[in-house]
Amino acid sequence: MIDVQEELFDRLYFFAQNELGFDTYDSLPRDGTKYPFVEIAETNLVSDDLKNAYSGTITQTVNVWGDQDMRFLVTQMMNKLCVNRVSSEHYTFNLKNIQKRILPDSSVPNTRLFHGVLTLEFVYTKGKI
Repeated sequence: MIDVQEELFDRLYFFAQNELGFDTYDSLPRDGTKYPFVEIAETNLVSDDLKNAYSGTITQTVNVWGDQDMRFLVTQMMNKLCVNRVSSEHYTFNLKNIQKRILPDSSVPNTRLFHGVLTLEFVYTKGKI
């Protein structure tokens, strides 16, 4: 069986890329990638049952990157990524909390970007509901 963190990651990646049509990556892409794009980033797991991992909380960070003219688009993309429930083959994930931040970014030389940071906290249970 796939790890609970991997199942959530895979479902969010598939949702962003295949259902929403966003260019989606599991890490920052190479230089020259066109904006906007989504990066499914770090995951944090707190399991309520350490032996069997039947339930717990997972926090997933999703980054949305856009150029200086895409602030509105970055916000729209972040809103579309906020799903109330995600189901996988082995788990159900229910959205508990959302944190959204949009930061100006100048980490790429001679480029001004908007970096949307979406933090999604899910409560998961083993099995489908």
